Amino acid sequence: MEGKTLFVEIQKQVGAAHFVLPVEAVKDSKSLPVLVHPDKITVGSGDGGSVYRFPDGFRVRPKSCSGLKWLDGDGLHLRLSVVEEEQKEEEEDGRGEEEGPDIKPGKTRMCCAKCGQQLLKPSFCAKRVLPLPSDGWQEAVAHSFCHKSQDTQNMAAQTLTPRQADILTGTGHVLVHAKAIHSDNVEVVVSEDKLVQVPLVRCKRCRSQVGVGVTSGKKSTSAQETPQPPGAIKLYLSEITLHAEGSTCSPVTPVTPGHTSPEQDSVLAQQLLKESESQYCLRFVVQDLRADVFLLMWLLKSETRLMTISTCGSVSSHDVLKILYLPLPRNGVNKLLLESWKKDENVGLLSYPRDTCLHLVSHLVSHTHSLPPSLRSMNNFMVGFLKLKNVPVSITT
Repeated sequence: MEGKTLFVEIQKQVGAAHFVLPVEAVKDSKSLPVLVHPDKITVGSGDGGSVYRFPDGFRVRPKSCSGLKWLDGDGLHLRLSVVEEEQKEEEEDGRGEEEGPDIKPGKTRMCCAKCGQQLLKPSFCAKRVLPLPSDGWQEAVAHSFCHKSQDTQNMAAQTLTPRQADILTGTGHVLVHAKAIHSDNVEVVVSEDKLVQVPLVRCKRCRSQVGVGVTSGKKSTSAQETPQPPGAIKLYLSEITLHAEGSTCSPVTPVTPGHTSPEQDSVLAQQLLKESESQYCLRFVVQDLRADVFLLMWLLKSETRLMTISTCGSVSSHDVLKILYLPLPRNGVNKLLLESWKKDENVGLLSYPRDTCLHLVSHLVSHTHSLPPSLRSMNNFMVGFLKLKNVPVSITT
């Protein structure tokens, strides 16, 4: 029975866990004994039995067992109260690292996440690193005064543009001055797609889109008028990596079909959490720059930890952001739901480059298939997750 895996979903806020014993462990005999101990679960007895040992600091209360049921093709399900001994200092440190991009004044390197190409000039040195206001601040300006005036209209029409030595940090992107970009490594092009109205910023080496151009001033009103060159460049945090002075730009772990990158998982998860906080919502419509919808998402912000334990002693544990989602709406039901969400003020809109949308879909679908079959859907939504961080574990035998 070596190598069989026990699935555990832990709801840390309520101190409970959902266990799924693999179907192979109990299908041979309906009378096979399953024993729950504070530090392990055993299936069978003698040399042919399986033992799933819990990691240090994780214990269960055997007498709290409930929800016992057998599902064909899935295995044996049960719920138990759990006790976790966590080091608060480590968790606080971890949260501090996840609050936003760690950019400080001085020489900062921004590189393409796909190929490692340097995007900023080697001579670029940031004198100021400032936070951007939350999305939708222009609309909020009108509600900040008791009457409309030319001043408020001018303020709402402004575009925040960094100075040449500035870096402005947003929820899922950074803004730098156009002159800070390394022109030998980066190109700014006008999209051939007429539905995309912003200049595209691409890495010259791998041709991946790392951002968009941001123009200031009045928009072109004539088709024959030459587009105004961007005064600033918006670089998406999901498409770049940040490095301190003296470090080497290295690409993110490549993503192959059926697999996901832990680095991109964490970046996407943190970005979604920040968007949720800034827009005060948990439901989102995800679209690309040409307004093609890829996903409907519903964030479940409960503190969730997923753990897998094998009989050979290996344990994998991750804090995750659990997400209900519907992929690209293709049928009438999904389209009706999409129209309903678009009219709902409590639903946010996220616009990403097409590659980022595809990465997000790929990660969610891949993680969905890693769940037991009975846990892969809920109320007509698919159930997925993004890994926030790995949790170091050890087992004392």
